[in-house]
Amino acid sequence: MKAPKAQSASFGERALWTFLMITLVAPFLAALIIFLSSVISGLVGRGPASLLALDQAGQLAWAAQKAGEAYLWSAIPAGICGAIMAGIVYFQGTAHWLVGASLGAIVVSVLAVLAGGQMQQHLSPMAFIGAICGVGMIAILRRTRIIF
Repeated sequence: MKAPKAQSASFGERALWTFLMITLVAPFLAALIIFLSSVISGLVGRGPASLLALDQAGQLAWAAQKAGEAYLWSAIPAGICGAIMAGIVYFQGTAHWLVGASLGAIVVSVLAVLAGGQMQQHLSPMAFIGAICGVGMIAILRRTRIIF
């Protein structure tokens, strides 16, 4: 007896998985980027004075704290990006990597401006990290065959 042929997922199922993956994985990617860049900055002697004034153990703790803060803050932009991307996937079945990059950078930038304060002062790196996470999420969604 032959095994039943696997059916392709509908656009609605792909949209749901797109939303779930982006809202859960994108904040982790952002936190990972923040952690690694903070650790490397401390090792090469660059970065803010609050990082450079610490010893190596303190720098690692500082990097972990900033990564945790980034993970928590990026949950809202990831949810917004996930919802928009899910709508795109629902109607088209796929998304281009440039859409992911643009969407990540735009949503993070708008929310950083609305938050003000220190977030607004770090707008360029935050937009860059948002774009990198958007491209990474498109790559992950393609690799897992959620989108094609």
